[in-house]
Amino acid sequence: CLFVCVCAIATGASAAIGDFGTSPQQVHLALTSSLNQRTVSFVTEKELEQGNGFVQYGTSSSSLANSVNCTQHKFVDGGSAHRAIFLHECLLDNLVYDITYYYQVVSMAGGPSSKVFNFTTWKETYPDVTLAVYGDMGLTNARSLFPLIEDLSEGGFDMILHVGDFAYNLDTDQGLVGDAFMEMIQPLASSVPYMTCLGNHETAYNFSHYTQRFAAIAMHTATKNNWYFSWDVSYVHFIALSSEIYYNDYLYPIIAEQLTFLEKDLASVDRSKTPFVIVYLHRPLYCSNTDDLPDCTTDTQKIREGFSSGGTSYPGLDALMYKYRVNLLFAAHEHSYERTLPVYNNTIDPTQVNATSTYYNADYTAHIISGAAGCAEDLDYYDNLHHAPWSLVRSASYGYGHLHIVNSTHLHWTQYISEGRNGTDELWYIQDKAVPPPRYEVDTSITSFRYSCDPYCLKVCEFHENKSPEGNTDVCIEKCRCDRVSEDTVKELKQNMDITIKWDIVHRH
Repeated sequence: CLFVCVCAIATGASAAIGDFGTSPQQVHLALTSSLNQRTVSFVTEKELEQGNGFVQYGTSSSSLANSVNCTQHKFVDGGSAHRAIFLHECLLDNLVYDITYYYQVVSMAGGPSSKVFNFTTWKETYPDVTLAVYGDMGLTNARSLFPLIEDLSEGGFDMILHVGDFAYNLDTDQGLVGDAFMEMIQPLASSVPYMTCLGNHETAYNFSHYTQRFAAIAMHTATKNNWYFSWDVSYVHFIALSSEIYYNDYLYPIIAEQLTFLEKDLASVDRSKTPFVIVYLHRPLYCSNTDDLPDCTTDTQKIREGFSSGGTSYPGLDALMYKYRVNLLFAAHEHSYERTLPVYNNTIDPTQVNATSTYYNADYTAHIISGAAGCAEDLDYYDNLHHAPWSLVRSASYGYGHLHIVNSTHLHWTQYISEGRNGTDELWYIQDKAVPPPRYEVDTSITSFRYSCDPYCLKVCEFHENKSPEGNTDVCIEKCRCDRVSEDTVKELKQNMDITIKWDIVHRH
């Protein structure tokens, strides 16, 4: 029934969107660099006269005594109809910590207004915060939507991290699908901060729907953009990155800009104040789905190690994760769930070889892929699963995760199945020793990239080439960057990459 119900809501929302005039729609919150602030964003179909568009708020639903005006800008969809909507951003400042606020979006005095929403601020210092984490949620088949709404109503989480791919797609049908999706998530996004990064399904018109619809994030970040930026919550320093600049050649020049930002940002983190560092971006650096190649072979190698194009080198991200001892990396893109052991350069952290549900003072970055919130493209399965040694848990099931920032030494992760919110995987990430200094000896210059033979890529490629009547395993040598090493080295790397093909370790629901 869940699939039918979600589809019905989505269809109804789509029918209602597109003729809402000056009525405020698609209300959503976001964080700024200060925890005593929240941004409120909303959309109108028609332009509001100057001076109109404001938020009334207060600590009682019957007395919204405070008011703040909002900015307005016109957004024109890149489709054939050049349909326009008007986006509004409002900043609520100097909020009292640890209290519930009620607010209402008003288009004009005596005119259309939203219902009264509410949100709760957190403690001023090191609040106890839980994030709901997911990617790849569409307007159709949003299987995690109802469980998330129920979860929120029970106080299950305090904010949302949506790791790319919205609506499928925000630009579809002249942007009407984007409007319907933003209205669909309003029960969530109007109550807790909705933090984001862009994904490949936002590509249209140079990612303009993502860039504009979530413009409030860009207005209040040091980078003044919402493609890459950072923010702190409690004991965690979060860094959002764009994976898509690695897969669209006209965006290659931005890679150097992002890497410069990333290295400077990582170098500036005070681990005595925010001991945990978490990076999130849409496409993974490590994953083991093989039903949609080359997602988890040459594509991951490209963003992990870097590449060369037109005589220019574009470094990857793996070395920076290792150099600055990033704890966790969240990704999506694969419509499934996967958790790796701490890993760098295809090698498991030697201190965590026997780890299962607890990572204790890990030295390398652990990767979590949570891209199964539900969309029209269904799930990605692990057919003919190639279980790399660094891949620990996989689940081909709809769901989302909880990241609980427990204290200065403990993070707790739970991945849920959306039907019933049963836990499928739990992890305690414990870091009770001082974080060592960065590995300054690691070369992370923006003029070079790592070119190394990837034995996981090679074995998966050869497996699939051998299955094809016209297959040729020789092509795998160059594809997986093994053409610069000897045949003996390739054999040794393959022998040391203990890949098994199993079915019984795959959870399917």
